[in-house]
Amino acid sequence: MKSISLLLLTTSLLFPIVSSANQTPVWKPKSGDFKQKYDWLKTSSGEWLKGDLITLYDEDIEFDSDEFGIQTIDIDDVAELYTKGKQSIRLNDGTVLTGKLVIQDKLLTLINGQEKQQIAVNNLLSIASANGNERDYWDGEINFGTNFRRGNSEQSDYTLSGEAQRRTATTRLSGEFVSNFSERVSQDTGKKEQTTNDQRLSTSFDWFFSPKTFIRVADYEYFADELGNIDNRHTLGFGVGYEMLDTGNFVWEISAGPSYQSTRYITVEAGEDDKETSGVLNLGTAVQWDITKDIEFDADYQVKIVSEEAGEYIHRLKAGFEVDLIGDFDLDLTFYLDRIENPKPTDTSTPDKNDYRFVVSLGYEF
Repeated sequence: MKSISLLLLTTSLLFPIVSSANQTPVWKPKSGDFKQKYDWLKTSSGEWLKGDLITLYDEDIEFDSDEFGIQTIDIDDVAELYTKGKQSIRLNDGTVLTGKLVIQDKLLTLINGQEKQQIAVNNLLSIASANGNERDYWDGEINFGTNFRRGNSEQSDYTLSGEAQRRTATTRLSGEFVSNFSERVSQDTGKKEQTTNDQRLSTSFDWFFSPKTFIRVADYEYFADELGNIDNRHTLGFGVGYEMLDTGNFVWEISAGPSYQSTRYITVEAGEDDKETSGVLNLGTAVQWDITKDIEFDADYQVKIVSEEAGEYIHRLKAGFEVDLIGDFDLDLTFYLDRIENPKPTDTSTPDKNDYRFVVSLGYEF
């Protein structure tokens, strides 16, 4: 009996030592001297990502993981963050600071040499690279969609689009390009004829002087639509914007401003001028909703109020879902609507007011 008691006592004393020896230590990257090759991010679920911190904007961190591609993570889901290089941060009061970053326990430590400054994470408005590498300021996406129809009808549809943004702690440069082309084979003549041929290029530059308000320093759009009788249309202006709502997963902003528009038509009625110019009042609203981790909904609506001769009201709606697939690839389901209230008649007909399409495309983020 004494032998059994002695065995039990010995086992109870040795078990914690053995357990401690066999227990896998909690891993974390070195953070003391910041000589790591990557930025490191730990989510609240305990998962680590290595790669490059792209930006923080609207409480969402964009992180380019070496293994999983570009990931969007809510700042509230970040347990720890260690950057390999300097970042530029902007606080809610407008203050801009620069240094290497460490985030732990909802507290950000900004490191410049031997100097350290601690800031509550909820005071952060934005983060952007400050390493002087221009590539770190940019992110974007390229999409391609196509559809072929054969049998009783023969038609081919192509859509190529791309968008890019350059972000710093206080500015945002945005650009977008969309091109649509469709052709079909006429059953009467057997020849190919175009049914869609349009291109749109838009760009804007915003300066944020408060957490919710920005000045649109420049806003430009080029548009051409062969089937809509528009050889080219240029619109240049400026404006202001305001963030109406931001819940982390849902962002809604509005914008307004004056512009100047010049339109040249392909053909016009006899005696009519083929060029129109007009002042413009441009009104817009945009919504971004992160429905789940992998599904995002975006909507952007713009209306230009112009002279009656230039179209009276020119509407533009882009809305759709973006579904993350694998790595940097995603599936885009997008609905486009263009409407001109008073389209310019050609020498033979008047174009339809509405032009709409639904596009399924494959996207690549960079």
